Amino acid sequence: MKALLIVSLLSIYLSDGPDPARFQDEINEFKELDKIDPPAQGSYVFIGSSSMKMWKSLEKDFDGYPVINRGFGGSQFSDAIYYFNDIVKPYNPDKIIIYEGDNDIASNKTTAEIFKDFKTFRKLIIKNLDNPDIAVIGPKPSPSRWHLKEQYESLNAKIQKFCDSHAEMTYIDVYNHMLDPRGRPIPNIFLSDSLHMNEKGYEIWKELVAPFVEK
Repeated sequence: MKALLIVSLLSIYLSDGPDPARFQDEINEFKELDKIDPPAQGSYVFIGSSSMKMWKSLEKDFDGYPVINRGFGGSQFSDAIYYFNDIVKPYNPDKIIIYEGDNDIASNKTTAEIFKDFKTFRKLIIKNLDNPDIAVIGPKPSPSRWHLKEQYESLNAKIQKFCDSHAEMTYIDVYNHMLDPRGRPIPNIFLSDSLHMNEKGYEIWKELVAPFVEK
């Protein structure tokens, strides 16, 4: 019955986002890694787009904790939904940390559409896993996407309000911590593309995510 539910949910969202098959090779690589070195059940799964994938210091930052990075660059919430059975469910994680929404906004999805996908992803977790704690890192500000500021702030407000009203959810606000005193993205925490973060950016994330990982 659960499998039918997942198939049904996936069929709804395939038409609303880009073709998830563009990530199949990357997902297959994760699955091969799992065969070689199976992660322990109850791990802490980090899933999301390129900002998650490029968190190269993740294991070092949370040394002693069973973290798994399953970020795949360019992904959207619809992709996280599609690949739930491949890179979330098998680990039966105790904690899930997700970063999506950034590329969704850039692809001109409405905040209502993105928020709907976010809730669908949570529904998959609730129905298929053993009550893990869930943290949502709100989409970050970046110089290259600053013209979409209003959409980012609207989506973050919706997600934060939802998380605040559900006991298993934690909202992690990176957005406001990545702004300078003028209220603009701090320039020296980004790579030359003005979108992805350098080590300074990930240091901010580490400090904000640590309370959730370590609690």
